[in-house]
Amino acid sequence: MKRTFFKLAATLLAFPVCAQAQSRDLKFTTACDLNKTQIMVSFVGDVLIHKPLYQAVVAGSKDFSQIWRRTDSLIEKAHFSVANLEGPAALGIDRNGKDHGDIGFVYDGEVYSGTNFRFNYHPRILSNLQKSGYDLLTIANNHALDRGSIGIDKTIKAARAINMPVVGARSSSERNGNFYEIADIKGLKVAFLGCTEMTNGENDRKDQLLHCYHGQDVENEVKDLARSSDVDAVVVYPHWGNEYQPNPDGNQQRFARRWLEAGAAAVIGSHPHVLQPWEKYTTKDGRETLIAYSLGNFVAGQKDIPRRTGSVVYLGLSKNNGEKAKVFGVAYTPTYRDGWEIFPMGDGGDRNVLAYAQKNFGTVNRLNPGDSLVAKLCPGLRR
Repeated sequence: MKRTFFKLAATLLAFPVCAQAQSRDLKFTTACDLNKTQIMVSFVGDVLIHKPLYQAVVAGSKDFSQIWRRTDSLIEKAHFSVANLEGPAALGIDRNGKDHGDIGFVYDGEVYSGTNFRFNYHPRILSNLQKSGYDLLTIANNHALDRGSIGIDKTIKAARAINMPVVGARSSSERNGNFYEIADIKGLKVAFLGCTEMTNGENDRKDQLLHCYHGQDVENEVKDLARSSDVDAVVVYPHWGNEYQPNPDGNQQRFARRWLEAGAAAVIGSHPHVLQPWEKYTTKDGRETLIAYSLGNFVAGQKDIPRRTGSVVYLGLSKNNGEKAKVFGVAYTPTYRDGWEIFPMGDGGDRNVLAYAQKNFGTVNRLNPGDSLVAKLCPGLRR
């Protein structure tokens, strides 16, 4: 991998990384016990295929996974994996909502585009993500309406055709449809709920998206799911916050806590295009929960270390019979885009990238790409 150094990196290293990282090291009191029902879920942030990346795929393998294939081994470590697909995957729909049918796998800037705040990807991206091990996508984000209502409809139709669950949005014909999916992961049932703070000024006329800050909509959804006997844990995946800001804003902090108090086990955020810190939050009823305010860009064509760096975050959930699931551990592996590919970052990787990631997620919970996730989440466990 090419070694690229930026002036910004020097600025990042000027801060006392060890002192900051210490406060980001997380530990949970729930024991890791392989005799219990126990799962590990992975999350990545924004999958945003900008024009140069898209054109490289069209000129190359015609498989979007050529961008992130080097990180597939990170996804394989988990029992279930989630990503934010930022933009529609609407077959043949141009920026005016006109349906051109199947025009092939091309980048024409009109039907399929990755620039000018109007994104749309060939639906092949869905099967490419699925092939790489992703089990569920949130499609609630500020680019969800880049092809209007029909763009959401077409994206959901294409996802259903390959049995890829999507959350945070519903078809225009299903006005009472759910914004969540309940996944049975090795016998542990997890409800994933997606929402978005903004839609880039586009009007959600057909009420197809769950809006993060619209009254108590998300909070009520979490309460209902958490009370259900069919749900062991609730995870909220909001698209929120201010772009390029290193810290969460007041709404992110306030609503994350509200949703966790309502019964969620974790809140995993996206949208700022840079990493924002994670933290353990203990609810009033004593539950230890996770907030990861922003996982940054997983895939994007943006510049500089903060916008090229992402994180695969792992969440360990465990339950006894008759109990709701509890968080028993967390881990993360940084990722970094170099050229047109995403690389996992471990010991020996670019020290500037590692310093930036550790500033947000600490040192203790960092998982090297070749290491065992079970050993990381369950140190000292006899197996």
